[in-house]
Amino acid sequence: MPSLVAAKYQVARVRGEVIALPLYIAKVQCPSRASHEVAFRISPGKMIDNTQFTIADITISIEGDSQLDTLEVPLTYRPFIKTGKTDITLQMHEKILAPTVGEKIFDSPPIWSLYRHNGTSALKIFEQMPGFGRTLVLPKNFNSAELYFDDPTGNYCDPFYGPTMELLMVNFLAQGKGVIIHGCGIKQDKRGIIFVGESGAGKTTMAKIWDQGSDVEVLSDDRTIVRKRDGHFWIYGTPWHGEGKFGSPGSAKLDQIFFIKHASENSILKSNNAHTVTQLLKCSFPPFWDAAGMDYSMGVFSDLAAAVPCQTLSFKADSSIIDFIKAQGSGLKA
Repeated sequence: MPSLVAAKYQVARVRGEVIALPLYIAKVQCPSRASHEVAFRISPGKMIDNTQFTIADITISIEGDSQLDTLEVPLTYRPFIKTGKTDITLQMHEKILAPTVGEKIFDSPPIWSLYRHNGTSALKIFEQMPGFGRTLVLPKNFNSAELYFDDPTGNYCDPFYGPTMELLMVNFLAQGKGVIIHGCGIKQDKRGIIFVGESGAGKTTMAKIWDQGSDVEVLSDDRTIVRKRDGHFWIYGTPWHGEGKFGSPGSAKLDQIFFIKHASENSILKSNNAHTVTQLLKCSFPPFWDAAGMDYSMGVFSDLAAAVPCQTLSFKADSSIIDFIKAQGSGLKA
């Protein structure tokens, strides 16, 4: 089935150097209910009352209008179902028009566009795809959001389809709560490692290799959330997996960051702070449309460069990389 890819290049200045940053926002299959894997269906009563998911210690409660009598939950989200104190309430609306969206300030065609009016942001998703469109409305400094569906039949009133939930999380994290890194996150014993890279760098390959270990939990093979907790950085798995379909609700204290690339032999080069910040910016999902959010994200990258050992890793795609990485453990910062 064909895919849709939304990509942009953003010119930015990092430590005095002007660089072009590839901004990868979403890659999704062309809309098809047959391709949308479903784990189970929540009954009308459960759906209307509250459906909760916890990702990176952030609990999202999904509620709906009375017309929305069922909610199909994709398999990838099932491990994240967990009740708790709500951080974000997402209210879904069927057959109710979205409010005025205001001026377009950011565009990631053909997937989504961002509009803003009086401090309220509206993300129009699948705007050019009749029947699949939806508008995610985020008030400034939000802890609640509204999701409006364009489909008059109600067949595609699905909050999980496309990048809706990820865009919700990107904007919420930008309020001083964390960042999403384009990387494979693993928990090896009590040690957390991120293998960071753009598409094709080897994240899924690394996930499959490490998944063979008995003391390893692969948190994600594509998108890993980083948050600071009790003075330390922690990594969290997400449901937004890559080709390997690894997505766990687990977490680990972050001990090391590797910027990866394929090679014929395993080798490591130390990454200086400027290189680390640049690579993290290139391989992340920062809110370029939000000045305060960008300042916060850049601060996180700088803090990561200072607090966590960061290296460039050339690796051979076999199990030898596990022993090679484990041998680096003695050099980790406390």
